[in-house]
Amino acid sequence: MSSSSDESPVLVNREAFVRAIDIMKSDMGMEIFSEGQRPMYAIGRLVARLPLEFVSGIRLADCETLTLISQLKESVVDETGIQSLDTIVAIRAGDDGCGGYGYEGFTVGASIADTAQTYTDAIKYAMLNNFKHIELEVNRLVPLISSSE
Repeated sequence: MSSSSDESPVLVNREAFVRAIDIMKSDMGMEIFSEGQRPMYAIGRLVARLPLEFVSGIRLADCETLTLISQLKESVVDETGIQSLDTIVAIRAGDDGCGGYGYEGFTVGASIADTAQTYTDAIKYAMLNNFKHIELEVNRLVPLISSSE
């Protein structure tokens, strides 16, 4: 995963992330891995700029241990690289170009209501201050695949 920001990464708890994805997959009627079949995972990080015209293209889901992104419009995926099953860990607006932000909210392990409120607050801040985008920092669960020599 790449990052457009130099600050320290915000990372969720891996076990909570795996559990949340299992809950989401179960709710969708998808098969989940049993403990013996589960691959090893790493947590990837992506910092993406989301233009304000795309902010309505993200749906969230409460998955007990984390709030996950459940659905995205294709335009959001194309613009940002964010995917379903990612989790938003920080939302920022008003980048000053020096590593500071006029608005910054952290959503690691936050409820769906708190995540939605932080998202809304960032959008309002951006709109009031004539910024064209907000910034989302997301975590993604990445299966590790062993390499053969």
